[in-house]
Amino acid sequence: MPPTGERLLTIGEFSRLSQLSIRMLRYYDDHDVLHPTRVDPWTGFRSYAPDLLRLAHWVRVLRDAGVGVAEMGGVMPHVDDPSALRAVLERQRIRLVDDAAGIHARIREVDHLITQLEVTMSIPVTTTTLPARTVASVRGTIPTYADEGLLWQRLMAGLGRAGVAPAPDARSVAVFHDDEYVEHDADVEVQLDVAGPFDAVDGVRCVEVPQTSVAVATLHGSYDGMGAATEALGRYTGEQGLRLAGPMFNVYRVGPMDAPDPADWVTEVCLPVADA
Repeated sequence: MPPTGERLLTIGEFSRLSQLSIRMLRYYDDHDVLHPTRVDPWTGFRSYAPDLLRLAHWVRVLRDAGVGVAEMGGVMPHVDDPSALRAVLERQRIRLVDDAAGIHARIREVDHLITQLEVTMSIPVTTTTLPARTVASVRGTIPTYADEGLLWQRLMAGLGRAGVAPAPDARSVAVFHDDEYVEHDADVEVQLDVAGPFDAVDGVRCVEVPQTSVAVATLHGSYDGMGAATEALGRYTGEQGLRLAGPMFNVYRVGPMDAPDPADWVTEVCLPVADA
């Protein structure tokens, strides 16, 4: 209760002085955050002791910091305890940092989508026939498609032990054998053109790849554009009335080993095709 003789503030006066709207004052009363000093039993008019302006200040500050009403209500009886306020503010800071990280991630995704709009429009698709090749091959199950490098490490190590030289115009190829896109345990084969046949060593096999007719989408830039390339291939094969005739594969014309800047990478995304 206010000191004897102290005039209470009407809700309108308290609203102006606290910089909280009447609507929000009623809301905070209903949610046990900031109660009026007195409520007239007949009219329902709310009145506030001037000392409550201190609580109203903290309500406004915590609200502007994004603290929820439940947490506000719990700390209001302890606004004179700096440790209690610090605990609330530190928890809110952690939440805000987490939210900021999420927002930055979404901004990056939006930026990526904007870039992909440009990439999708600029991916050419053609049909060609690739000549037969002699390749060193490693095929295995890897955790995800992004772990393709594990197979390349095995292939290059095996070539070294076998003393096999890459062909002068060697192409680096990754073949995706799964019948569908998989989230994990991907069946992938990596191939590198070699100068001539050799005996298998340490899981690296010599494979004769036959001549293959393919639809090719040429991707310039990072592998983030793979989805746009496969979409372009799907549209092209449908428009041309072609049927799929084998697993999709990538030919890495320019990759991370050749150029550090992803903008310089060139990948031919190939889909074996035949007339329907």
